[in-house]
Amino acid sequence: MLRNILGAVAGYLVTVIVVLLGIGVAWMILGGAGAFEGEGPYPSTPWVAGNLVFGLAGAFVGGYAAYKIGRTATAVKILVILMLLLGGYAAVTAESSYAKREPVGKPVAEMSFMEAGRHAKNPAWYNFLMPAIGAIGAFAGGRKAS
Repeated sequence: MLRNILGAVAGYLVTVIVVLLGIGVAWMILGGAGAFEGEGPYPSTPWVAGNLVFGLAGAFVGGYAAYKIGRTATAVKILVILMLLLGGYAAVTAESSYAKREPVGKPVAEMSFMEAGRHAKNPAWYNFLMPAIGAIGAFAGGRKAS
């Protein structure tokens, strides 16, 4: 059982790393001006679409890693549950934190990657879709590895 838990945790870490790398590449390509709609804190369609793709790809690689490390489908199942629980929690907390955020104070095109991340306001549908994307990707990656 320990091997399955380690596989799931490693799969989650792999997912996070791949997604962060993808987001970094998207930022380098789009920049602040392309990542947001106008001057507001709302992400652009290319940014959202890219993040959905990176999320699915990262979860796929994470599911693959979870299966290879855990050596059973149980590791992938644990990873899928982690994706749904942690992603659901993140979606709920993101929605509740938007009301507490300070006004931006400068154009998003002039913000650093970290500043933009603190001020971005993703659509609610996106926040709640990402855990499902993660679960689907992890499941598919685990199936591919088996």
